Amino acid sequence: MRIVAVFAVILAALIATFAVMYKQRLDFEAQQQARIDELTKEVSQLQAENESNKAALAKVEQEENRLASENQILLKELEQAKITGKLPKTTPLPYPPK
Repeated sequence: MRIVAVFAVILAALIATFAVMYKQRLDFEAQQQARIDELTKEVSQLQAENESNKAALAKVEQEENRLASENQILLKELEQAKITGKLPKTTPLPYPPK
């Protein structure tokens, strides 16, 4: 009878221990899933921000290229003006940057 009682107490202690460990494991998994969801949302936001930054960069690069080409034209006209002493009549004024 003692052996059965000791066995029952040990079994109850083991069941309680495993129940606590199982609950802790479920809580940990829930925390990890919440963190994964949070990071996924953050990645999505950063990707959207990255796309808008790429679009803005492309716009800036396009303006930079336009200004560089206008600068080359103006430098050629300036050299021509130095040689001839006259400004070309068709020199358009450059547009201000946007």
